[in-house]
Amino acid sequence: MNWNFVKKLKEENYIATVEQSFGIEFPESLLKLIREFNNGTPSPNTFDTELLVGKSFGELLNFNLDDEYNILTDYEDIKDKLPKDVYPFAGDGGGDFMCLDYRNVDNGEPKIYYWDHEQKFEVHDDELIIPDTEDEFEKYRLEFVAANLEEALQKLYDTEEDDDDEDAEILYNGID
Repeated sequence: MNWNFVKKLKEENYIATVEQSFGIEFPESLLKLIREFNNGTPSPNTFDTELLVGKSFGELLNFNLDDEYNILTDYEDIKDKLPKDVYPFAGDGGGDFMCLDYRNVDNGEPKIYYWDHEQKFEVHDDELIIPDTEDEFEKYRLEFVAANLEEALQKLYDTEEDDDDEDAEILYNGID
């Protein structure tokens, strides 16, 4: 797996600041990625869920909190659209996010979900209807991707458009 467009993590304490803000501890697998490939884009970067095909793991979110756009600003933009204890860690560039789900943690590892920013809808008599929900987050699709981050990374595959990265330097070969 290659990682491109990496931004060096400026301060190690930024990670702890994000963990404190979210009230969680990141899994060691994510910590390693952040430290080595902050804001980087993996190649291959395509994955499928049970219902969705060809979705993009675009880039790790930026943990440099002194940058204008970072993981905390991204979370602030969507937090009311996510269930409690679900946090973004990667974006696809189109407004959707890969998220860590801390609602039911197995063996210390949060599950990985794909959050779709498009509201759920139904069509009745050629009319688009967005169902009423009690909570804002219920209007959005949250698709299971993997039981943990390592499994999610193993599911990534190339599409024909990714083939031009053949000569890129390999920076990542799994989580040790």
